[in-house]
Amino acid sequence: MISQLGQRLLQAMMLLLCMSMVGFALLHLLPGDFAEILLMSQMDGTLPDAATVARFSASQGFDAPLPIQYLRWLGALLHGDLGTSFITGEPVLADITVRIGRSISLAIFSMITALLIALPIGFLCAYRSGGCLDRLFVMLSVVGMSIPNFWYALLLSLLFSLTLGWLPSFGHTTLAHAVLPTLVIATSISGILVRYIRSSLLDEASQDYVRTAKAKGLGSLRIFFKHVTPNILPATLTLAGLQLARIFDGMIIVETLFAWPGLGSLLVEALLNRDYPLIQACFLVIASSYILINLAIDYVITIYDPRVRDIL
Repeated sequence: MISQLGQRLLQAMMLLLCMSMVGFALLHLLPGDFAEILLMSQMDGTLPDAATVARFSASQGFDAPLPIQYLRWLGALLHGDLGTSFITGEPVLADITVRIGRSISLAIFSMITALLIALPIGFLCAYRSGGCLDRLFVMLSVVGMSIPNFWYALLLSLLFSLTLGWLPSFGHTTLAHAVLPTLVIATSISGILVRYIRSSLLDEASQDYVRTAKAKGLGSLRIFFKHVTPNILPATLTLAGLQLARIFDGMIIVETLFAWPGLGSLLVEALLNRDYPLIQACFLVIASSYILINLAIDYVITIYDPRVRDIL
């Protein structure tokens, strides 16, 4: 198992290296010159002449071939240096460290809320399949999956903040500020989880061992929770992990709309300001979150169900 974990770690590192190369290359294909944009920010928007741009580009190493620039950036990264922000002049690592904690807390709140919504509803829909509640919750889950986050965020802000005045619509200083962004993210995730849990339970309940248990006289509720539910947990855990990684996508929109100072809003600010080192760092952190979350989920599944070790 340890050797398999080491192989997975090596594969994750190689994947992250490839993603960093792709991200670095795509970033340098964006329109605009690094040196010119940086000089303009330092000169209050004044367009520098070509000679000044050339001298500054040479002093900062921007005139080097792209592979050389990448190797320099990678070498600095291995020493814990993500570069310096073009706009603030501060180390990028400091901005990332401050913002990522807020994004992680919001992701955890959203995932817990989504599971608290999806698990009981998914179990109820499967146990009472075909009933009125089943049809109602399935319809609501489809609606929750279909509503775009930005539109849902605006509706919640209009209702709970502007109309009722119950919750703040922006900021992060109190726990109440996290309620609306948490609900927006959790709603779309819970819709996916409800439908998956319901379909998985119904599929598992049709297996031969369930019919055998019923023939032996075991109660339906006991079979459902003692035998059927444990068999869908590994796949459900995998889906939950994928949705947890997907949360970081939705955060770009949600954090911007609710002025939540996390990693998503930081990325938007960096894109608007053409702050290339900060954009690259945000991209690297988000890519790392996908890889690390999937790696952690795979490891947890191998502990829960040793039968999947050979597959992973």
